[in-house]
Parts: sequence; structure tokens; C-alpha cells
Amino acid sequence: MTAVLIVLLFLIYVMIFNFSAEDATASSGVSQKVTKWLLHLYYKLQGNAGDLIAVIPAGEVDEAEAVIRKLAHFSEYMSVGLVSLWIWFLWKEKKLFYSTLVLLQLVISASLDEFHQYFVPGRHASVRDVLIDTAGGLTGMLIVFLISLCIRKSIKS
Repeated sequence: MTAVLIVLLFLIYVMIFNFSAEDATASSGVSQKVTKWLLHLYYKLQGNAGDLIAVIPAGEVDEAEAVIRKLAHFSEYMSVGLVSLWIWFLWKEKKLFYSTLVLLQLVISASLDEFHQYFVPGRHASVRDVLIDTAGGLTGMLIVFLISLCIRKSIKS
């Protein structure tokens, strides 16, 4: 199980690196495609669009794209926090100490990701994105803590 999680963590980091390595045009293109698809799906679920070819105003796409990009940062690092802490919880008992190491890992990897983006054409480094990434990682860690707590309570019952 641990080996699978380590491979998964490695693959998540490869995905993050690849997304960060895209220049601004490519990155925006991917974000816009995802955003348009999600908006079409939203309208379809609301019953406001007969098909997924409905035209969505550009301003709405731009506003939603900014949110989608930040949610992508958050969810990528939520996965990192979740998988990293899960690995430690399978290995060790000192949960608080290893949780601190995972938090340090999150801050360093998010900072390095932004540093990497600084050198990609059209991209820039953002402290705000490091904070969003870290918040996502902490959320992933919280999920592991809650699952661990539920498992301990069910074992005691």
C-alpha cells in the first residue's frame, strides 16, 4: 500500500510540474477549456442550455477561469497533503511530528513550484498561490486526521 501511495505522490508532483511548465498561452488555453466545460455543465444541470454548445459570455468565462485556476492549485496540493500524511500515518506513530514535516514539505514544494513558474514565459511567481497551495495541503491533511479519528473511534466501539 505504501509503495502505491509513494508512486501516486510522485505522479501528482509530475503533474504539478508539467502544469507549471506550460507557458501562459498554453496554461490559459487549458484553463479556459475546463472552465467552459464546467460552465456548460452547470447550465445544462440548471436546465438553461439545450445542449453543451450554448454560448457563454466571455466575461463570465474570464471570471470563472480565475476561480477555477485557484481551485486547481488548492486541489493539487490537497492531494499532496492527503497522500503525504497518509504515507507517514502508515509508517509511524508520531503523528504530530510527521504532520509538521508534511506541512514543511507543502510550503517548500509550493514555493519551489512558484519559483519554477517565474522562469516560464508569461507566468509569474505568486505568494498568494503558495498560500492557496498550502491551504489545500492542510485541507488534505485534515481529511487524513478525520479519517484516522473515525477509524480509531470505530475500533474502540
